[in-house]
Amino acid sequence: MSVSPIEWKKPIEQLIRQDILGKDTMVFAANEAKRLMSPFVPRDIGTLEDTAQIIAGETMAAVHYVQPYAAVVYYGERNGRKISIRKEKHPLATSHWDRAAMNAGGKEKLAGAVGEYIKRKRGG
Repeated sequence: MSVSPIEWKKPIEQLIRQDILGKDTMVFAANEAKRLMSPFVPRDIGTLEDTAQIIAGETMAAVHYVQPYAAVVYYGERNGRKISIRKEKHPLATSHWDRAAMNAGGKEKLAGAVGEYIKRKRGG
């Protein structure tokens, strides 16, 4: 189960042509998004979060939660019934953790981190 992709202000193809976004930048952004989502991912023993993978192609990168139960936890329901999300280990844990992270200032933090990465990459 992958979470929402990052939205860019310009078409991604244009950013890639301008050499602003390369695969390495997209992988960096996905790893940073994973880090920012971490406090919002429900946690029991950590399997859901610890086994998440970064999937990268030529024009995208995403965080993929590989556990078979990931979609149930992400959507917060099973067979049309709401599930209980434990908050003992992650007090901010919630379903739709990508949205929660971005709404809690993650969008700005992610944009800033990616901007700094691009500056470093360009030697600035």
